[in-house]
Amino acid sequence: MGWQMIPGYLKVLETFRTVDEELLLFGGSILLGIPAGVAWDILRLFRKLLWHHAIVVACEDIFYLICLSFLFLCYTSTFGGGDFRVYYIIGCLLGFLVYYLTIGAFLMKCSDLILMPVHWLWDHFVCICIKLKLSFVKYAKKSKFRKKNLQNDLQKPVSKVYNKNSICSDQSNQKKAGKSYVQQRKR
Repeated sequence: MGWQMIPGYLKVLETFRTVDEELLLFGGSILLGIPAGVAWDILRLFRKLLWHHAIVVACEDIFYLICLSFLFLCYTSTFGGGDFRVYYIIGCLLGFLVYYLTIGAFLMKCSDLILMPVHWLWDHFVCICIKLKLSFVKYAKKSKFRKKNLQNDLQKPVSKVYNKNSICSDQSNQKKAGKSYVQQRKR
């Protein structure tokens, strides 16, 4: 009547793995570091292409770590049977470093050559946009100044109003009548 009689209890004790299984899981965690390195290189390329504020960089790093922890969760639940081991992290870091120092370094050197013309085009585009903005601002200031000058250059109103429908043609007569031209017009 010992623990051998309970079948569910034996399944719980079967979480122990052999050395070969543990080495396979360690090798899998090393291979897990390669997609982590690829995702990091994509993030680095994105940062090289466009300038980011420090807060945006921090948010990108947090998002990367959340994705990496989700990757670990999927790995441990699928291959590790839900058991998390420290050597998963060590293997992933080892795979990440191997990728980073070999393929990643080569890709970053190639990315500098590829992104150089893109940066040149972007800098010239920004320069053109700034020049256009400055010219529009300058034109707007000139037009505002011209508008003030044009208003000053307008002819002063004459004392006579030339309109067929008006009752009084002289403004002084309109004032004497006590009614403005607009009030007389409404009749």
